[in-house]
Amino acid sequence: MGTLTWAGVTRYRRALVGAHRVRTKAQALRFVNALGFCYAFTPGPGDLPALFDVLDTRSVNRMWSWTWQWKDELATERRLFYGRLLRRKPTFVSLAYLPHFFALTGNVGEADDYLQAYHEGRLGRLAKELYEYVREHGRCSTWTLRRQFVLHADRAAPFHRALRALQERCLIAKVAEQESGSFAYIWDTFDRWLPEVVRAAERISSTDAAAALLQRYLRTVGAAPARTARDLFAWPPAMFEAARRSADARVLDTNIEGSPALAHAQVFAVAGRRRAR
Repeated sequence: MGTLTWAGVTRYRRALVGAHRVRTKAQALRFVNALGFCYAFTPGPGDLPALFDVLDTRSVNRMWSWTWQWKDELATERRLFYGRLLRRKPTFVSLAYLPHFFALTGNVGEADDYLQAYHEGRLGRLAKELYEYVREHGRCSTWTLRRQFVLHADRAAPFHRALRALQERCLIAKVAEQESGSFAYIWDTFDRWLPEVVRAAERISSTDAAAALLQRYLRTVGAAPARTARDLFAWPPAMFEAARRSADARVLDTNIEGSPALAHAQVFAVAGRRRAR
């Protein structure tokens, strides 16, 4: 396949991001769907791009205004998922790849998924109680949940950690926003909000899900040190290796300037075309 340099990988990434110029909500959705998943605002761990990278404006205020509005509208319209799924950063996920994330949570789409996670030590008590409240009462705003569970100021941080844990495990989802009086997100259980995603995940094994996400990630960044990819997804070592082996026909082990890395075949093709010129 030839050799790669980090300079070649950088050119690959610039070409991929440079193909998008976003000024509208529809263009933002196309960008997310093209990448499968990306950070919502600024770039972050794993060198994964963010929407800010492709916004066609130099105004930072406009960047925040556009992205803040579009994330609420697109998520509320169920055209993409917005939440903290990667490295605790706000993340956009296309509906095509959301079932793969769900398949890796250990959930099976049953009402007692949270209890299994709790009994296995993967979910804390406060998160369990928050989930039970939303399950019983239906859609709830952040302020409603705070009034129920944050009785003292020192409980605010654990409260937000619990909300984040429920998002990361696809147990709850942001389904709308409330702007009367003060801004707040509206939450519901993930399975009630996106039942079609849960059904689609039933047909995907955890190994296939991890392999698909690893392949999609490498198609976006071109190549990355294996440790960077492992840290991004935070999968158990055995799962990461199974995903890498499963995607072996499409994901290549290589060295880039002496650094062990994973690279997608597409980046070699782009580098080869540039050398030919």
